[in-house]
Amino acid sequence: MGVCWRLARQLVNEHGIEVVLWIDDLPAFADFLGLDCVDECVAGVQVRHWTSPWPSSVATDALIAESAVVIEAFACELPESVIDAFAQRDTPPLWINLEYLSAESWVTQCHGLHSLHSVSRGVEQSPRTLSKTFFFPGFVPGTGGLLREGGLLERHEHWQTDEQSSRQQLLVDLGLALTPEAASATLWISVFTYESASLASWFDAMAESDEPVLCLVPEGRVLSSVAEYLDRHTSLVPGESVRVGALSIVVIPFLSQDDYDRLLSLCDLNLVRGEDSFVRAQWAARPLVWHIYPQEEGVHMEKLGAFLGLYCGQTVSAVGGQSRARPAPTGRAALPEMEALRRFWEFWNLGEDCRELWHHLRPQLPGLRERARNWQLELAQLPDLAANLVNYHRQQQC
Repeated sequence: MGVCWRLARQLVNEHGIEVVLWIDDLPAFADFLGLDCVDECVAGVQVRHWTSPWPSSVATDALIAESAVVIEAFACELPESVIDAFAQRDTPPLWINLEYLSAESWVTQCHGLHSLHSVSRGVEQSPRTLSKTFFFPGFVPGTGGLLREGGLLERHEHWQTDEQSSRQQLLVDLGLALTPEAASATLWISVFTYESASLASWFDAMAESDEPVLCLVPEGRVLSSVAEYLDRHTSLVPGESVRVGALSIVVIPFLSQDDYDRLLSLCDLNLVRGEDSFVRAQWAARPLVWHIYPQEEGVHMEKLGAFLGLYCGQTVSAVGGQSRARPAPTGRAALPEMEALRRFWEFWNLGEDCRELWHHLRPQLPGLRERARNWQLELAQLPDLAANLVNYHRQQQC
């Protein structure tokens, strides 16, 4: 939902394209936008309800088929009646399957490939062959790139120029009155992950630190793990603050996309999940930990390793299946910064004890901030995903 909304807004705002966004869960979309309900047009984007079962009306199918471009996002499948409507047009729409994000090497080989679909048009007409193009977002040339709207990097630079002032303004805008202990924290961390078996050990490591740490947790799935750590049997609510040793845990509301960008920009470390927050954390140029969505047979760990290979600038072995992470190093002699980051990512995604690894990772954050900045600048040299989609459509018209 986050990726599709960002893409729709950018196509409207920067490319002047009329966009219709089909959403299957309008109440969830309204919550996502912070609205009581969703109007037919939001921020210039037309919003329609993708019902199940699909109504399969001539008018509705034609509405989609008459578009210049139809994008299937995240491997959703168009209703057969819509595809049939494509085949009835003299010039079918450009049909694109916008795939999941991956750093795996095979992505550049598959980006732009076509899938042919033969569609029957009745007894009196020969079948029509339609072509669907696979469009893969990615981190390297030869892929579809990443979503990056105009002015994004400049906004991050603005927020980070006077970090302390920007942090105070963020707290005011969120309506947070921090305790003196939380307000004195020099280390800010945001946590927007899935439920995690590693969270308790990591929180223990921060709690026993000599340095005050402020952990900002937006509403989301990880709150159940936070509540379990605190031995709470009721839900945590925005504005609630709990102190455990040197660690201050503050629950904040689910943020708008723009405010979430600001939070990522102002934290020293961001734990993120899925795809949208993962990409936005990279644009923020701050150290990050990616909680990738778990898949069967450990396929997600291969994807994790592929990204780390790019980000760390080295070959990284994937950990898959039922494999377990190697034991965490003992003692406080610091690991090299990229090794400390890699091991923490691996342990976190396998649900392992991260206590010792945090003590190795924490001293490396200043150096990792420099790497995050360089990575942001490397990615910014590539065209963004929306521009690549628009240019691809133009090329097909030639």
